[in-house]
Amino acid sequence: MTHRDLAWRGLGTGLIVVAAIVRILDASGAHAGLGLLAFLLVVAGLVLIFQGKRVPAALRIERSRHRLLAQAIHDRRRTHSVDRER
Repeated sequence: MTHRDLAWRGLGTGLIVVAAIVRILDASGAHAGLGLLAFLLVVAGLVLIFQGKRVPAALRIERSRHRLLAQAIHDRRRTHSVDRER
């Protein structure tokens, strides 16, 4: 496991710890917004723990101008295979 992967997993663990602290501080459940925030932090933390180094790559792809390239290649191959069958 690389240092970068450990850093992303550590960040995920930190988010889960913060979510647990938020839920402990709001033990009565009086604030629904804090419960939702804790849930979102746990989900984000789990994604970072399990996906690790794939998260920054996915974010870079989504911000790039080539984010639709894979779908375009798939569509083109599908249309070429339909043209060959005719």
